[in-house]
Amino acid sequence: MDLTQLPILLVVGARFDLLFGFQRTDAGFTTLLYFLLMVPLMNLSWLIVEAAISVRQAKRCKTTLSFLMPGLALFFLLESLLFDIVMVFQANM
Repeated sequence: MDLTQLPILLVVGARFDLLFGFQRTDAGFTTLLYFLLMVPLMNLSWLIVEAAISVRQAKRCKTTLSFLMPGLALFFLLESLLFDIVMVFQANM
């Protein structure tokens, strides 16, 4: 479930030296906020761009509309939203 979250985890983990875990640090909370806010927004923007490219290519080449890349972007968007829902329900407040 962490296909799109892995780049953010690597960047934040390297930045705050989270070698042995992030559950008890402030950087761990920052990582969770990045997951909850940034990843779905990035995936939504990717979906919009892929849909625009697909429609433009279909108009330009007079071919049928391809749903492969917009479908993949939609899959990643739904996956990141599901990951966020799981994290919200697992959070210990």
